[in-house]
Amino acid sequence: MDNRYDDQVLEEMRPFLEEHSFRKTENGAFVNEQKAVRVAYDEQRQMYLLSVADVEDGKIGEFKELNAWLFDDSQNAKDAAAVGIDFVGDLRKNMGIKLKRSAANADVELPSFSKSGSVTVTGLTKKLLDVFPASKEDYKNHIASSGGNFLYLHFFGETIVPQLKTLLKSGNKKQVKKLFDLFEELYVKGDKDTVNALVAMLCAAAYEDEAAAGVIKEALAENKHFSAAFENLLPAFSKNKKLVSVLVNKAGLS
Repeated sequence: MDNRYDDQVLEEMRPFLEEHSFRKTENGAFVNEQKAVRVAYDEQRQMYLLSVADVEDGKIGEFKELNAWLFDDSQNAKDAAAVGIDFVGDLRKNMGIKLKRSAANADVELPSFSKSGSVTVTGLTKKLLDVFPASKEDYKNHIASSGGNFLYLHFFGETIVPQLKTLLKSGNKKQVKKLFDLFEELYVKGDKDTVNALVAMLCAAAYEDEAAAGVIKEALAENKHFSAAFENLLPAFSKNKKLVSVLVNKAGLS
């Protein structure tokens, strides 16, 4: 793969870099008074890498990898823009920069659920935020920090999957049943993206965790189609570096 998408990655990062007084150096890194940032594509790993170093008295320290995004020949300019958006979020966290609620996310609306037609990812997100209401503010921050773009798998990985995993292992059978009653409804009524995201989240929660996997299998025991979808994806999920990176590694579960 060549570097034909570098411009798209950096274009998404440019407003943030300019806002925080980063200047581009001769070796391609971006530097301000506190940090040095480097974005590069690793051909061997097929990944875009975000590396950061501290700057003290004008001297750049050792670069350390902050994020790695799998990016192969099947991906396009839109995917490259998503890389840039995600890298900005990581930089913001690394630099301890908090979004100002009044300026950034006060006007962000929560997703809504439409009862007409198939359930979309937006409807799925609405239902998930109803189950995990503490994530509503995280959703607003995500939308605000990504310039209005909703990277839903990343949001689910960072915010929903850890809470889902905790609930599965809580021993609260009543809450688990209530959750899976909802999931089964969404599985039936959801469009393709919704169903795929739902099954992938369950696989992420069960990743290298037999206890969580056992709870899921028990909860889906009477729904043969949903159960088969989960059982079939689970081994493939574990081998899919892209999904694991987004839904597990981003959640800090690996």
